[in-house]
This record gives sequence, C-alpha cells and structure tokens, in this order.
Amino acid sequence: MVNSVNTCGRRDTSDWFAARGEWRIVVFALLTWLAIAAASNLAAGSPVDADASEQELVVWVAWRDRGLEAAFRQFERQHPGVRIVVSLGAGPSGMDPQKLMTGIAGGSPPDVLIQDRFTVGEWASRNAFEPLDEFVERSRSREAAADAALEAVEAGDGEAVSRALDEVMGSLEPVGRGPTLRAAERLNAALERGTALNDLVDEARELARLSQGIDSEAYYHATWAEASVGEGADRRVYAIPLSTDVRVLYYNEDLLEREGLVDEHGRARPPRDWDELRDYANRLTEYDAAGRMTRLGFAPNYGNSWLYIYGWLNEGEFMTPDGREATLADPRIVEALHFMRDIYDDLGGVEAVDAFQSTFQGGELDPFLSDRVAMKIDGNWFLNDIADYAPGLRFSVAPPPAPAGNESITWSGGFSWAIPRGSPDPELAFELVRFLMTDRSWEHQHQVRAQFAASRGRSYVPEIAPRADVNEMLIDRFVEGNPDLPRRIQDAFRLSTEVMEISRFRPVTPVGQLLWDEHVRAYERAVRHTLSPEDALQRGQQRVQRQLDRIHADHDDPPVPWGWVMVGGVALGLAGMAGLYWHMWRRDRLREVFREETLWGVLFASPFLLGLVFLTGGPILVSLIYSLSRYDVLHPAEFVGLENYRQLLFEDSLFWYSLANTGFMLLGLPLTMAIGLGVAMLLNMNVKGMAVYRTIFYLPAIVPAVASAILWIWVLNPEIGLVNSFLRMIGIRDLPLWLHSSAWLTGSKSAIIVMGLWGAGASMIIWLAGLKGIPQHLYEAAEIDGAGPWHKFWAVTMPMLSPYIFFNLIMGTIATLQIFTPAYIMTQGGPDDSTLFFAYYLFNKAFRYFEMGYASAMAWILFVLTLALTIIQMKLAHRWVHYEAP
Repeated sequence: MVNSVNTCGRRDTSDWFAARGEWRIVVFALLTWLAIAAASNLAAGSPVDADASEQELVVWVAWRDRGLEAAFRQFERQHPGVRIVVSLGAGPSGMDPQKLMTGIAGGSPPDVLIQDRFTVGEWASRNAFEPLDEFVERSRSREAAADAALEAVEAGDGEAVSRALDEVMGSLEPVGRGPTLRAAERLNAALERGTALNDLVDEARELARLSQGIDSEAYYHATWAEASVGEGADRRVYAIPLSTDVRVLYYNEDLLEREGLVDEHGRARPPRDWDELRDYANRLTEYDAAGRMTRLGFAPNYGNSWLYIYGWLNEGEFMTPDGREATLADPRIVEALHFMRDIYDDLGGVEAVDAFQSTFQGGELDPFLSDRVAMKIDGNWFLNDIADYAPGLRFSVAPPPAPAGNESITWSGGFSWAIPRGSPDPELAFELVRFLMTDRSWEHQHQVRAQFAASRGRSYVPEIAPRADVNEMLIDRFVEGNPDLPRRIQDAFRLSTEVMEISRFRPVTPVGQLLWDEHVRAYERAVRHTLSPEDALQRGQQRVQRQLDRIHADHDDPPVPWGWVMVGGVALGLAGMAGLYWHMWRRDRLREVFREETLWGVLFASPFLLGLVFLTGGPILVSLIYSLSRYDVLHPAEFVGLENYRQLLFEDSLFWYSLANTGFMLLGLPLTMAIGLGVAMLLNMNVKGMAVYRTIFYLPAIVPAVASAILWIWVLNPEIGLVNSFLRMIGIRDLPLWLHSSAWLTGSKSAIIVMGLWGAGASMIIWLAGLKGIPQHLYEAAEIDGAGPWHKFWAVTMPMLSPYIFFNLIMGTIATLQIFTPAYIMTQGGPDDSTLFFAYYLFNKAFRYFEMGYASAMAWILFVLTLALTIIQMKLAHRWVHYEAP
C-alpha cells in the first residue's frame, strides 16, 4: 500500500487504473456510444420499400382540408412517380412565419405553400418568394396553343395542329409526363398515323380542357392585386389566389322588427348610413335592472371589421398608391375612428362592451344565434355556423353601411399559393398550383368537401372562390342547387359573392404587418381614451413611416466581416485562457490544475464545457455583433454601429413603455414571496396529513404555463369568472375588468400578478427547506427571553431565512424581467399595450417583423438591466443577509 503512493501523496497511475478499472468504464462507454450512433443511423435510413425514383413535392398547408387532400391524390395519380408530402405549417393566422423563415434561411423550404395573401408583399420585398409571371404567362401560352390546336382540328388544318402540338409539348417538358403531355402525345401520334382530323375533335377538346392556364382576368381584382407587388412595368405577381373572404352586415330581422326598425312593408330594414347604424346600435342594446348589458345592438369591432373598413367606407386611404408613404392619419380615417369611439361611448365605453363580449363563444353558442347580438359585420364564413346551428334563424345580410352620400364597400382577405425562393422544383410546384386552380379541380374539391360534411350530418356552405366564374358554379351546384340549404343562406351567399366586385384589400407594402398592428394600436388607444383619434393615428403613422424610410433608403452599410469576427472571437478566447493561466500562476495554483484527478474531471466535463463555449458563448458573441447590425435573417447582416441602440433609446416610445410595464410587474414580487412564505409556514406545522397538503399547494407550480394561462382567462372573466363572481357575492359592485382593462392597478397587469400568486407553491418549497433548517434552540432561547410569536418571527425566523429571501429575490427579479407567456397567450400585449412587456416586444421585433439586429440590441439592454439589478442586490446583501458560517 505504501508503494502505491508517491512522495507527493498521489497514487501511481498504473496501480490506480488497475485498482479501479476506470479505463474499462471509459472503453465500455465509448463502445456503447458508437453502437447507439450506428443503430440510430440504421433506424434513420431509407425504408426498404422506398422507391428511389419517386419525386417528392413538399407542400405546406395552413389547415387540414379534405378537398385539397383529394386533389393532391388526384394529381399523384395523374403524375406517376410524384408523391406530395403535406406538412401543417400553420400558426394562429395562417402560415407560421418563424417556420417559413427558418426553412428559407436554412436552405430547406417547401416546394409550395399556402400563405396569407396580405403578407405576400412583405415576404416578396425580402426576396423570399419566386415571382410567378413567367409561369403564369407560360400556362396562358400553353392554353392558347391547345385552343389553337382544337380550332385547327375543327378547321381541318393539319399543319396548324402539328405546330400547336409542338408548342404544347415543348412547354410541358420541364414538368414531366403529366396527363396534359400524354394527351398531346396521343393526339400527335394519331395525327402522324394519318387519322382523319374530324375523328380527333374529342381528343383535341380534352387537351384544351387539360391545358387550362391561370388567367389573371378571371380573378377578382382585389385578390389578384393583393398578391402582386410593384408599380407599372415592375409589377410582379408573387402568389396565386386560393380563397377569399368578404365582410357584410348581418342583422337579426326579429330584433329589428320588434324595435320598429322596418320599411314601408313592415319588414326589417338594415341601417343605410352611419347615422342610422349608430341609432340602431343604441336602440337594440338592452340592459337588466342592475344596469348590466344583456344584449348588444352593434359594436364597431365585434365580428370581423376593424378600422380598415370604416376608413375605406369614409373614402380614406392608409397608404399612397406607390406604397412609399403611410397615410394612417388621413383626416377621413380620423373621422372614421371618431365614429367607432362614439358608438362605444354611447354603449357605456369599450371596456363595458368588451366585458360583455368576454362571455361570448363560437359555434352553436355564438351570441348572434341566441339573440344576444342584433347586428355585426362579419365574414362569409359565419354562414356555416348559421346553417349548422340555427338554420331557421330569421336573419339577412347587407353591404356595410357607409356615411351618408358615400357608396358602400367591403374588404376581403384570404389565402394564396406561393413558391418560396430555393424551392427544389418550382416548375413542378407551379404545375400543381395550376392544376388546383382549374375548373375541374375546383368542382372536384368542393364535391369532396360537400360529401364529407354530409357524412358528418352537417350542411355545406362553400367558401368564396377568388374567381367569379367558379362562384357561379358553386352557387349552381352547392348553394341554390342544394334544396336543404335555407333560402336566407342562399341569398346571403350570393350577396357575399356580388360585393366582391366592390371589395378593398389591405395595402401591399413591405410593412404590411406593422401597418396592421399600428392601426389596431391606434384603435385601442382611441376607443379607450388613452389618446385622441388624431394623436393615436399620427403616432402610428410615424412608426410605419420610419420603417418605410429605412427600407427605401439607399443603404451603403458594409457587410459584417464574419472572418474578422471569428478571428476576434478566437483571440478573445485565447486571451481569456492566457489571463486565467497568468492568474493561477501568480497564485501558485497550476499544480492543482494539472493534478490527475482534475484532468479527468475536465475530460468528463468536456462535453458540457465545449457546449458552453461554442453553443452558448458563440451565440452570445454573435448576438452582440447582430445588435450592431441590420439583419432580417434572409439577407446578410449589414454593420450599422450603434444605430439600433440610438433608435431604441431616442425614437422608440414603445421600448420605454414596455420597460415601464415590466417594471410594474416587479411590484408583485414581494407579494408573491410573502404568499409563498406564508404557505410554507402553514405547511411547516406538525399536523396529520401534511404531506397531502404540501402536494396540493405545490401542484399549481407544475401546471404547464400555457394551460395555466388559458385557465386564468376564464377565472378572471369579468362577467362569469370565479374571482368576480366571488366579489359580487360578497356585495362588491364596482368590479375590476381584469384582462379587459388597461388600468394600472385593477387592469391586465394586476390580473397577471394575481395569477402569479396561484403558482407560489414553487417558492414555497424553498421557504419550507429554509424553515426546516432553522435550529430549534433559537426559538427556545427567544421564548426564555419572553418573546412572543411575532417577536420570534422577526428576531429569529426572518434573519435565519435571509439567505433564502435573497435567493428568491434575485431569481424572482430575473424571471419577472423576462415575463412573456401571459402576454403571448392571454392578451397579445393588450389591451392598449398594457401588457406589452419587454420580452414580448423583443419577440415581436425578432419573429413578427424580423428585425433581428434591433431585437438583439434589446436583448443586450435586458441583459445589462438584469446584471445591474443583480449586482446591486448582491452589493447590498451584506447589510441584511445573515449566514451562520463566517
């Protein structure tokens, strides 16, 4: 045993290995890892029965659709060797922008995808979508050639038929052997065999039918223009409209007739202008004896209308035609916002209306179906709910009323097919889109949807197509041709298709999402009287215009020199290692570092250390570079110095507002800590069944954050929620509106603080551990000195818990500064930006507007603030934190 120890007190290496056998453990671990890796590679390999020659066409859809699925299978049957792989890439309102951005930036985008049409202009401005003009023109040329072949066959001109067929077959070579190419080849072969032309008429008609191209003239102007970007000769189409929607005024005939709002024949008459609409809203709204709203006559923003439609009805414009200047503060739009605010004020204020609306649900519980709402502006999709749940409802629809003397208009949105940059096979992708947009495919898709609805015992009201001719077919086959569909629904569907001719669409601009968000923000601030409509719209216009100016400015900023960044990062790492070596050499601690046990410890910890350096330290360094750059992920970063920080600190009022919101949430930290400590002291008592009580109090801490947020939306409902029901039961009348109010003390922020108290069980565990660690003899000594319970708490418990208070304070501060989930799930930053917390605003900048450089600057400011608050707390800790050991 003596020989196994050297003069320095360390065991001989060979004896150590022989005695402990660690080398066998290392070898066994390496072999195990290699075996697992090999098995994983085999498992991830191609299936045995996979067809190596099969071509995959990846399609991202925004929803599951039986008609589209049937059309995909039909395309596969007609194109042997092609397999369509469908992926659900949807977010809350269409295609998930983060998924799409990642796919394009990572070099693995889909072949084709469904995209919300109003976002097409923004993505196109980032060069994220392929322009489709050449594909469209080629499809039209092919259709024209097929029509020419048919005319030549009917005219008996063989040479003209041959020329036309050559053109058709030549244009089809890039898309493979589909049914159109096979039909052209059959016709050409028959022509070469000398078959009489009058015997080839049917084949020529079939070729013409299969060759149907995409004709922009067939689409409603609003749908095609919304998918096109640019002016004049530079205008390009970047998506093919897939669907559309439209907004009309729904009104309950029974309620209007009961109130005497009728025409000369005694039938319900919808409001004809804004003055009548405001009068109807007041007369149709009812209250109970306690003054609580029981029926809503009309609310400007209930349904699906927004400020956009009122601005257009008043002949306002949100953007100049060239898309370079925001006109959100157009006096006509200001007047429209005044109109919306005045109606809410007539009804008791927007918060009262929102509180009543908070009890509404969709589907069969929609309040319009149960006479709780008399009128609303909503989309054509609502007809499905009426057909399924209230087919006997006496309702009607009308174009949205305009100010006196103005013509009515509506607005529409919808989805479209787009081909992203880097699509593996854009030719075949567009052939799929062309096939899906043909007359025969439209009819087939709707037939499948109608059969599926019938199999579930539901009525079928088709969605509006972006083409008038297709809508006529839908009306003939599935609306007026469906005897089971009530006449009122048939009439409403036809009117919805007719008003598409007067439909407006959201401006096509690189800042479409920002313009939408600012128009909503202006509406929120105006109707809640935070700002006047003029000021609210002016501030929104300034934000949009600043972003437009940045986009259209002539940037000459240099690209980020990533080579020098890498050299600097390596140099910084080497300097750090040299500094550490010098520091330890001065303190004579190198011997400890190079001890055998230390080297083995470093070796086994090396996966974590390498991950820390390269997977954590690397991104931290890169984010610092990005914070000094203009970067949108899809284009190379451009170095702009401190410009992002300048804009944050001196131009962005929302930055300071988000900081104020986040700072307010720190007020809830002492309350949360006090509740946790109180619960821990109760659970520290020695009573029977304490383990069960501890489990019950801890359960809320393990509920997923998303589930907890959704639960508390109901708990804090101002009308039917548990909290307000309890307050009402004990006699409180002036109840908080919680998540529907922007008030600082009784609004959305306070609601989230109250919700946080429910999860105090997480800190309760730490408090309980601290209480268990307090020596009992300290309490006994305090009792001998005559201390009561209160004095023992302040003289013994609190000093002994001070390390735990310090820990919870620091961790709670860090968590509060990063608060995000409640705003994202429960309020989306509203109402009136009252829950626009710093982390949520950062998220929007990064993943909603793709201003990654700006967001990185915000992240570094958050880091500095967190670090500063932590250092301050640690510097002050010695004054009040008590440790038993010196």
